Amino acid sequence: MIEKIFGKKKSIQRNLIIQFTIAIIAIVLVTLVGFYSLVNNQALEKLVQINVNTKEEIKELLSIIRRSVGLIILNTLVIGAVTIRISSKKMLRPITKLNEATKKVAQGNFNIQLETQRNDEIGELTANFNKMVKDLGSIEVIQKEFIDNVSHEIKTPISSIEGFAELLEADNLSKEERIEYSNIIKEEANRLLNLSTNMLKLSKLQNQSKIIAKDEINIAEQIRKAITLLEPKWSEKEIIFNVSLEEKYFIGDEDLIFQIWVNLIENAIKFSKQNGKIEITLREIKDFLEITIKDDGKGMNKEEISRIFTRFYQIDKSHSTEGSGLGLAIVKRIIDLSGGTIEVQSQENNGTTMIINLPLENRENKILI
Repeated sequence: MIEKIFGKKKSIQRNLIIQFTIAIIAIVLVTLVGFYSLVNNQALEKLVQINVNTKEEIKELLSIIRRSVGLIILNTLVIGAVTIRISSKKMLRPITKLNEATKKVAQGNFNIQLETQRNDEIGELTANFNKMVKDLGSIEVIQKEFIDNVSHEIKTPISSIEGFAELLEADNLSKEERIEYSNIIKEEANRLLNLSTNMLKLSKLQNQSKIIAKDEINIAEQIRKAITLLEPKWSEKEIIFNVSLEEKYFIGDEDLIFQIWVNLIENAIKFSKQNGKIEITLREIKDFLEITIKDDGKGMNKEEISRIFTRFYQIDKSHSTEGSGLGLAIVKRIIDLSGGTIEVQSQENNGTTMIINLPLENRENKILI
C-alpha cells in the first residue's frame, strides 16, 4: 500500500515526494516566522486600538493581512522555484549523460560504459543501457565473424570447383581420373548449393516474426520418417535406435517442424560412436510436448554448449566438409517461432541430450479477464 502511494524505496517518485514534502515544510516554517515577526505584533496592536478609529484601523489591518498573504506567496514561489531547480538538475544530470552516451553508441562506439551508485529507475536504466551496449558490441563481433565465415565457406568450394575444372582440361587424364574429378566438382557444387539454401532459409526465418502455416502435425510420425530418411547414415555406423513415442499432435508448420527432427537426429548420428545408441522419447507434460534426443557420443564442454546455436559454429572441425554450421541455428529459430524451447545437456565423452518443448495450445488466442 505504501509503495503504491509513495513509490518504491529509493525510486524517483519517492525521492520527489520527499523533496517536495521538505519544501512544503520549509515554506510553512518560513511563513510562520515571517508572520510572527512582521505581521502578528502589528495586527494585535491594531486590534486593541480598533475602537479608536474604526475605519482607518480596518484599512491598516487589511493592509497587514495583504502583506502577510503576499509574504506567503513570495515564500512559496521562491522556495518552490529553488526546490524544483535543484530537483530537476539532480534528475537531468544522469539523463544528460545517458543522452551523450547514446550519441556515441549511435556513432558506432560500443565501448561506452556508464557508472552509477543509484538504486532507483535511473540506476536501472543505466544498467540496462550498459547491457544493451555490451549486446550491441557482441552483435557487431558476430556480424564480422558471420561475414568472414560466409566468405570462407563460399570460397572453399568455389576454389575446389575451379581447380578440378582446370585439371579436367588436361589431355592425358584417364577415364577414372575424369570421373573422380567430376564427382568432386558435383560434391562441391552441392555443398555450395546447400550452403546458399541454408543461408537463405535462415535469413528468411530471422526476418519472420511468427509461423503463418498452421497444420496439425503428428510428431511421432515425423520422427519415424526422419529416422527412415537418414537410414544410410546410421546404418553405416551400425547405430541402434531406442525409440519411445506417444502419438501426439502439434499445431505448426509441417515442413519447418520436420526439419527440426532431421537436423537433430542427423547431428546425433554424426557425433555418435561406431555401434552407438540413440534414444528418442516423446511424451506430454502438462501443456507441452517434450521430445528428447540423446546420443552416446563425444559430448561437449560448457563453451561449446554456449555457442552451439551460433551461425557457422562447428564443434568438430574434422566434420567441416559435412555441413556449414547453420543447421542448429535454423533449428533454434524454428523452435523459437513455434513458441517452444530447446535445452542442451552434455558432458565431454558422455554424450549429448537435446530436450525440445513445444506448446500444445496456442496461448496467443487466450485472453485473461
